[in-house]
Amino acid sequence: MSSNTCLLELLDIRNCPSLIWLSSRGDICNRLQHLHIDSCSKVSSLFLNAMLPIMLKKLLIWDCPVLEYIAQDFLETTDLESIVIRGAQKIKPLPRGLDKLSHLQEIRLFSCPNLVSFEESGLPTTNLRLLMIHSCENFGVLPKCINNFTSLRDLKLWECSADISFPEEGFPTNLTSLVISKAPKIYTSLVEWGFNRLTSLQQLNIVGEGCSRVVSFPEEAIGMMLPPSLTHIRIQRFENLEFMCSKGLQHITSLQLLGIYDCPKLTSLPEKDMLLSLEELYIYNCPLLEEGCSRGKGREWSKIAHIPFIQIVS
Repeated sequence: MSSNTCLLELLDIRNCPSLIWLSSRGDICNRLQHLHIDSCSKVSSLFLNAMLPIMLKKLLIWDCPVLEYIAQDFLETTDLESIVIRGAQKIKPLPRGLDKLSHLQEIRLFSCPNLVSFEESGLPTTNLRLLMIHSCENFGVLPKCINNFTSLRDLKLWECSADISFPEEGFPTNLTSLVISKAPKIYTSLVEWGFNRLTSLQQLNIVGEGCSRVVSFPEEAIGMMLPPSLTHIRIQRFENLEFMCSKGLQHITSLQLLGIYDCPKLTSLPEKDMLLSLEELYIYNCPLLEEGCSRGKGREWSKIAHIPFIQIVS
């Protein structure tokens, strides 16, 4: 059918091991709004020498290991709202024109080891609410002027390049959720820049691999303060963390969840006053802290006895 008369709005292609490309002439239905390609092991390009459907809103590409090329550009796909790419191991740059997508709300990139930055494609500064870069080992450059992304609420940088650096201009202060994993340079710079500048932050998840110098959280030696808006805090894999500093938590009055995972040297929690609002406490694989939190007899038990839900796992 002619792409101009076709009424197809959703196309879902899965487990087609002989598929190499979708279109080389731009003849996919122009009304297409949802495109999902999943587990097509030989697909190397989607729209070879062609544009994406102009009404496309959601693009999902999962487990296409040899995919290198999506389309010429995004310039005519102005309605695009969501881009999710997982397991595209050979993809390098994303198509040009990404920065022109004024309706784009989320970008989720998983396991794309050859993706190194958004330098060629750029990113839109308006309406983008979620940016997730997960297990993209060579991704090392954050978008320029990311602090100007005033709509960005959720930022997740999970297992990217160890050399990825904190942007000079800082993070957007409107963030409500932040995940940083295995990014010691970003963590150190963020501490110096000031976590407390993130005045809307509600959820914080820090994986501390590579932060071997950190012995307290928040860091007592430099007066690190966390924003009062926080309701959920998770810290993981701080190999030398010994204690949690109450002073850095003193302005947080609505903390609901505290999760502490894989911190073998941690011995103590913050003072009880910092934990009064807690509804959930999770302690996983922290043997010294686990001993201190033994029900009824541990030295830390009096701090946590009031918490409705406590889960401690060795």
